[in-house]
Amino acid sequence: MARLVQRQWYREADVRGLLDPVPLATRWVADQAAHGDHEQLAGHLEQEHAGDLDSFAEAFRALPKQRLVLLGDAGSGKSSVALLLLLALLERREAGEPVPVLLSLGSWDPHQQLPGTWLAQRLAEDYPALGGAEVAERLLAARLIVPVLDGLDEMSPHRRGMALTRLNESRADGTPLILSCRAAEYDHLVSEDAVLLRGAAVVRAVPVTPQDALEYLRTVVVPQRHAAWEGVFATLEEESPSPLLSVAASPLMLGLLRVFAGGQGDPAVLLRFGGARELEDFLLDALVPTVFAARPDGPRWRAGPAERWLRWLAWDMTDRQSAELAWWQLHRRATDWQRALGAGVIGWLATVTVMVLGGVLSWPPGGLKNWAVIGLFASTAAVLLAQLAWRPVGFAEVVPKLREHYRIQPGSPLSRVPRPVLICVPVLVLALWLGWSSASVISYLRWDRNHHGTEPSLFPVAFLTVAMAFAANEWFERLAPGVPRRNESVDPARALALGRRRAVLPAVVAGLFWVSCTALLLLPMHFDAVGSGAGRWLELAVIALAVGAYFGFYRLVRSLWYAALQARLQLALAGRLPLRLSAFLADAHRLGILRQVGPVYEFRHARLRERLAEADMVSP
Repeated sequence: MARLVQRQWYREADVRGLLDPVPLATRWVADQAAHGDHEQLAGHLEQEHAGDLDSFAEAFRALPKQRLVLLGDAGSGKSSVALLLLLALLERREAGEPVPVLLSLGSWDPHQQLPGTWLAQRLAEDYPALGGAEVAERLLAARLIVPVLDGLDEMSPHRRGMALTRLNESRADGTPLILSCRAAEYDHLVSEDAVLLRGAAVVRAVPVTPQDALEYLRTVVVPQRHAAWEGVFATLEEESPSPLLSVAASPLMLGLLRVFAGGQGDPAVLLRFGGARELEDFLLDALVPTVFAARPDGPRWRAGPAERWLRWLAWDMTDRQSAELAWWQLHRRATDWQRALGAGVIGWLATVTVMVLGGVLSWPPGGLKNWAVIGLFASTAAVLLAQLAWRPVGFAEVVPKLREHYRIQPGSPLSRVPRPVLICVPVLVLALWLGWSSASVISYLRWDRNHHGTEPSLFPVAFLTVAMAFAANEWFERLAPGVPRRNESVDPARALALGRRRAVLPAVVAGLFWVSCTALLLLPMHFDAVGSGAGRWLELAVIALAVGAYFGFYRLVRSLWYAALQARLQLALAGRLPLRLSAFLADAHRLGILRQVGPVYEFRHARLRERLAEADMVSP
């Protein structure tokens, strides 16, 4: 698992620009007296470190309980330091030592879930190769996982204190832990709520010095542009109070200055702002247009629509009080009645097709009675589908377990059976059943033509057909969706693929089996001694396909993926999101707007999300 985690987070660190040849030096100081536990419990850290992650990793390994809290102001680089520390620990890890794993706290509700339960669930979702939540729980209990929990400050205020209390209660055995939080929010917890992470050493990121900021900008600005940037360089070199000097003290803002330097903007505009907040807003507003206009392969997405879509996503996340962006959350922004209406119309049309082409009524139907029968059956089918689409199975306020599609849990008797056997044996049984039932139907048709011998009974065929349809549908629903290979972790694209397979494959299986069942049940009744011309075969095929489509769609509308798909289409038609949402989010991640944490995306920084979501700039 260590190499899996290392490969995953090296890719993410590269996307975030943390592996540049000239990285920005991040400084931090020990803050034990103000926010830490007793030194004899937490251990001792050197007073100051200056970007030396190697010594920082060794200092963490030397702590008696290996518990650490990373504090800092907004944009001070806490999340970046947590990621780089994780990579440094992985570089020094020896066989048998615990594996650090980075997780975002945004999805945890400490009032509803214990830390161990939530951690095991997230590990099972992010790393399916582990083998499920039960295996993750055993790894946590054996202290083979070091949770690196990012974003305590991004939890709602009423959850933060409870989160620390839960961590202290369930981790009293000294399980290693790294936690990041804004300094102001953690200070409020310590001073007002009288709660802190027990047994943890505390360090606090300090502002970037003007000399470090100047050296960094001189390096990232290409030599041909230095003349245009001389005014900015001179302001930093003088170290006189100015909005630019205040902004350059933040690693986040220095990163935005680097993005601005890569564009075509005039650096002289950076010296015209009267306050630091105005300059920060300018850099945040310039980020999206700059990175989308500077793509080397051309403007795949225009900057204007891209900014509008990102603003809506930021508003939606803020409204949900969540820092995470995932496909299974989209259904909350779709109206129930539209989802139900779409499913109901499809069900009504399928039912009418079956009745008309099946020969139950003639077309055009004559008489009020026939119209009433059509209306009754079609409306019943439509209402049933609409009700399922109104509240699909899988709707829950918690993040669904993406591994739940593979329901054979580790340790169960079926888990010891090889997977090919689990699939091939049912397929063989179904093939034998299909061959036997087809032979029985053919024998009946031959008897119907000449009436020689005893009339074959089709009752066993009908009974087993219905039974096998339901049994096979449930069995393949458990086994059909694939799981990632053991050298891969779940990313947002794979999480979407898993959700889609879990929804579509059972629906396809159900549809195909009901096609077979309908054909086997209607074949003896549909053909008589008069003949079996091409029209009769076409009629039977249409009936069977219509029935299969109805029952396939019946299963599909119960899935969370269907609800998310319809919501995405609805939001795309309204201009809130692009039609190709997954591709857009992947591009936004590559361009540094979003960051990836397991199967979900987050904005690069909470400050960026807050700016994009401001009420006067978003029309929900």
